[in-house]
Amino acid sequence: MSRGDAPIRVLVRYFASAADAAGVREETVELTSGTTVGAACAQVSAQRPRLQELIRRCRVARNDDFADDTELLCDGDELCVLPPVSGGAGAPAASPTRQTASRVVLADRHIRIGEACDELDRDGAGGVVTFTGVARRNNRGQKVHHLDFEAHTGLAVKELGRIIAEAIERFGLIDARVLHRLGRCAIGEVAVDIAVSGAHRAEAFAGCQYVIDELKKRAPIWKRETTEDGASWLEPTP
Repeated sequence: MSRGDAPIRVLVRYFASAADAAGVREETVELTSGTTVGAACAQVSAQRPRLQELIRRCRVARNDDFADDTELLCDGDELCVLPPVSGGAGAPAASPTRQTASRVVLADRHIRIGEACDELDRDGAGGVVTFTGVARRNNRGQKVHHLDFEAHTGLAVKELGRIIAEAIERFGLIDARVLHRLGRCAIGEVAVDIAVSGAHRAEAFAGCQYVIDELKKRAPIWKRETTEDGASWLEPTP
């Protein structure tokens, strides 16, 4: 075996519906040196028809950041297969600053309505706008028993930090905070709580709208809904 053909080992992690399709949460695969992200995805899905169909719509992360198909993998890399998020799909933006990332909390616990306001900077604010999303009892004509939220926590914090940074810059906000639930969420409990502050109400309203819309499009957070007919991962919705 030539030096260029030396094998590498990569840990592949599957999330939400991708884990269901793969039948495993993670696996270590042996690849040839010089294998790209795209080629690795093709290899791991080749023998799994359900995953092969889904992976075309998945985003992929390499070592805690989004990757494209042409990136070369190295020995010891972690490759994450991320299915479409429950709210939509979109492209990642620039990296967040440490400050914006610290404005994000992913909580495997009860979240109070308005909790995102607790640490919100209001100095100079003329308007504070909040949004709280709760688990609703009925969806798609069925009674919902509960929700379960799963996330790639490292990537979700980064992506939400990016969204906050964008909102602050685009709308001239003073501050913005996001809390999102992980794990089991009972009906009526808070799934997401957002607060933004701005010098004027118009910017604050627009900034809050932007944060929730982009969160649903881009953050790697998935929602599993359990009804009387069983449990299923929700596909993107408006």
